Amino acid sequence: MDFIDIIKAQRDLYLKQLTEFYSEQNPGAKEILLELNGDEPEKIFKLYRLDHFEQIDGEGKPTELAADRYLNHQMTSFLLGNLSVELNPFYWHGCDFVFDQELHSIEWLKSWATKWIDVEDNNPVDFNGFSGVIHNVTRPQQNNGEWQFSVDFGTANEKAFIELIQAIDELRISRVRIGSFEMIP
Repeated sequence: MDFIDIIKAQRDLYLKQLTEFYSEQNPGAKEILLELNGDEPEKIFKLYRLDHFEQIDGEGKPTELAADRYLNHQMTSFLLGNLSVELNPFYWHGCDFVFDQELHSIEWLKSWATKWIDVEDNNPVDFNGFSGVIHNVTRPQQNNGEWQFSVDFGTANEKAFIELIQAIDELRISRVRIGSFEMIP
């Protein structure tokens, strides 16, 4: 299985679980965009698309998919431009990107996230009711000499994943590890 096949298969598995999740829910709003409270100064890192929201007896009920399956592929590595990519097993809705070099600017990440979270809800909903957007991205944080951020790719297609890796390559970062390191032991 090559890199693109892994990404497509992982997305397909997540969307299958999301479709099953929606079939068990009462009617409500899918992929609703929220702005979370908190100390984060940048709006883009406070945006969060909730999987499902419904009203029951006048009370709001937010619900998130607790996806429990991922494609357990062998770790694979490849070069994209000058970027060495290590792709470990990951959850589509909780994918970590880890660098061993300092990120001096995050404008590239904010730009990518703005495009793929679709704040204005301009993306057309597909025949399954999916918006084709990411659900959130976290601000890069330094931890034990590494920089890390996470993405919930939501219903975005594999192009979002590929564009993110291409943006990382343009930073002249030499190596990135991708996986769900906190979710998969």
